[in-house]
Amino acid sequence: MPADFELGGVYLPPIAQVLLLSLPLFLLLDALLRRLGVLAFAWHPALFQGALYAAICAVLVLLMGVSV
Repeated sequence: MPADFELGGVYLPPIAQVLLLSLPLFLLLDALLRRLGVLAFAWHPALFQGALYAAICAVLVLLMGVSV
């Protein structure tokens, strides 16, 4: 399990690390999906984006071995 990380005097628990690491990945993947036109096929683009962010967070949790 990853240890707490200090960022500017603030300690970040592992789940906050996952949330911060998944944000740039989400932004890159979202831009790619927009460019390819995949979001045009989504029923509700905002729900799709929320589910995509949750899926990226879940994958990082599994890869990092974080116990939530």
